[in-house]
Amino acid sequence: MGAWDASVFGNDDAADWGGDLADGDSEMPVHEVLREVAGWAADEYLESSLGSEALAAAEVVAAAAGRPTTVNAYNENVLAWATKRPSLAELAPVARNAVERVRAAESELAEEWEEAGDANRAAWSEAVENLLTRLI
Repeated sequence: MGAWDASVFGNDDAADWGGDLADGDSEMPVHEVLREVAGWAADEYLESSLGSEALAAAEVVAAAAGRPTTVNAYNENVLAWATKRPSLAELAPVARNAVERVRAAESELAEEWEEAGDANRAAWSEAVENLLTRLI
């Protein structure tokens, strides 16, 4: 998985996606990944990389709405990018649906954290739950 902690941006896929987003000027990647994952069939397997990107996009929406996660070296640039795009806050319902899909059955990312041991699983679940509370 390439993860170093249970935070949303604490893995290679999310950190890379966020970095690429912050280097560009288009909001479309946020729209695209959230809509794709929110519409993912419950019985269709969701790969870890796409799940990680969807969680990162949801964090972008939360930041655009003025409810960012704790800033660190891995998310600093993308969160700063998001705060300049308040219109992305309108995606909060889609972002919530995408987050729920990532943590549901048939999700490789959820499976990986399920197998990561009790403390790691709890930390990831807490990070995801915290994100959901900021997507109001």
